[in-house]
Amino acid sequence: MTVLFGTAAMAQNYIAPEPNERQEQEAKVLASKLDDQLSLTEKQLLAVELLNGEFIARRDEIVGRQDISTLQKNELLEAIYVEQGKEMADIVTRVQLDLYEKIRGELQPLIVIKE
Repeated sequence: MTVLFGTAAMAQNYIAPEPNERQEQEAKVLASKLDDQLSLTEKQLLAVELLNGEFIARRDEIVGRQDISTLQKNELLEAIYVEQGKEMADIVTRVQLDLYEKIRGELQPLIVIKE
């Protein structure tokens, strides 16, 4: 448990790199799909795009790391996935959040790396 806690704490304190152009585009596509389902306001849509960009950049950085094991990568990926879901709660309404929690797995599944 200590390793998981340490990994999760590390993920929460990490400052993400700026998303590159591909990551920003991926973030906009995902935000658009979420908008189709959640009927986001313009302000929410922009906030979701920024949030997605941050987490896509973090995801890509974790996946590309060579200095940690596959298990550690998966723990970090899970930690940021949970963190992103919590941050969505600060952007959307309760009704939108309930729907988001139902559709998230289809639109934005948790990435798991297999050895």
